[in-house]
Amino acid sequence: MEEIRRKRVLMVPAPYEGHLPSMMNLASYLSFKGFSITIVRTQFNFKDISAKFPHLHFVTIDDGLSGSSLGLVDFLLKLNSVCEPLLKEFITLHNDVDFIIHDEFVYFPRQVAEDLNLPKMVFSASSAATSISRCVLMDLQEKGLLPPQDERSQHEEMVPEFHPFRYKDLPVTAYGSMERLMLLYGNVSKRGTSCGIIHNSSESIEKDFTSAAQVKWGVQIYSIGPLHMTDFATSCPSLFDEERNCLEWLDKQQPNSVMYISIGSLAMTKEEEFVEMAMGLVQSEQPFLWAIRPGSITGDESLDSLPEQFRETVTDGRGFVVKWAPQKEVLGHQAVGGFWNHCGWNSTLESISCGVPMICRPYSGDQRVNTRLMTHVWQTAIEVEGELDRGIVEMAVRRLIVGPEGEEMRKRAIILKEEVEVSIRIGGSSRSALNSLVDSIRSS
Repeated sequence: MEEIRRKRVLMVPAPYEGHLPSMMNLASYLSFKGFSITIVRTQFNFKDISAKFPHLHFVTIDDGLSGSSLGLVDFLLKLNSVCEPLLKEFITLHNDVDFIIHDEFVYFPRQVAEDLNLPKMVFSASSAATSISRCVLMDLQEKGLLPPQDERSQHEEMVPEFHPFRYKDLPVTAYGSMERLMLLYGNVSKRGTSCGIIHNSSESIEKDFTSAAQVKWGVQIYSIGPLHMTDFATSCPSLFDEERNCLEWLDKQQPNSVMYISIGSLAMTKEEEFVEMAMGLVQSEQPFLWAIRPGSITGDESLDSLPEQFRETVTDGRGFVVKWAPQKEVLGHQAVGGFWNHCGWNSTLESISCGVPMICRPYSGDQRVNTRLMTHVWQTAIEVEGELDRGIVEMAVRRLIVGPEGEEMRKRAIILKEEVEVSIRIGGSSRSALNSLVDSIRSS
């Protein structure tokens, strides 16, 4: 009897730490459901992860950009321009692709799919609120209603009909000009010709925003996350080398006592702020685990350049410093009572899934949107704004770890965690959305 050919889904993740893991979890699930999966990677930020996913087929596009010095916004515009003809050539040559799922920021497969008459969906590793906020930002910019750039970061006024966001919460960037950002967002937001939009989010935390997205684009929204919490999730190797010895140190700490600090895979910190952070952590008198990514400090990031009091605190064992931590395991450890982060969506979801409240210091893009969700919608975080000094750091850490305000946030974070856990179980909203997604791809 002739074997029935499995439908092949070609998936294109963005080449960044915050985007790849969730796409790979979705790919594993679709493979489990009987689809043949081809993952298209770029040479930029390439790390061979194929051994972790033997059931998937990997292809690399030679984009020629691995040594690029372009800023993030210009790089993404360039990457999409370069890769579109390369992908079209690959698909035309192999002629076995039935469906395409691409990350929202690598939108070059969209035109390829339209040219080759292939159905497609957009995958967003960001919140639904962020997707809407980009459109709000573009609309305000086009109408000339944005506050002047030098005043925007201090502008407390609420954006009309976009509660509870202020003008200062809109997703502008530190990685490129406003003109180039609007060009990028314009391309990212062209979704009306897709069969659907997939969000690594949950109806339990974003129902109002997913409903708004459904109205905005007029296509089905699939909120299928958080994907890393699902029972089929496969741990995707980090693009950075993790130092797991920090887990042994955490084992020696008291429950909910440790402040974990990580500013993510892209954000930068000035050297002066680095010093103030260090001394604030010392003065807080709370245990801390600090992941200091190589290249994340503008200046000398050697611990030798920090005050002796900080180095003594680390030597004495109250503090622990690594270059990169196994974050999900760290946040899931009973010793961790708070998370200081720039509030990218992956880190936000990971904090929610572990019931850990946050101190948010947004740097760029969707981090401002996510921070506002944490502080004013879910009320599980403190935002630290303005110029940073050691007194502010000390106060924020103590408020979250030992203060009554932090204890209330921790209770709300646990409730949020439980609601999200329900959504990913059989019968929950995220699991049901996954089943609908599979049915939609099969019937396309």
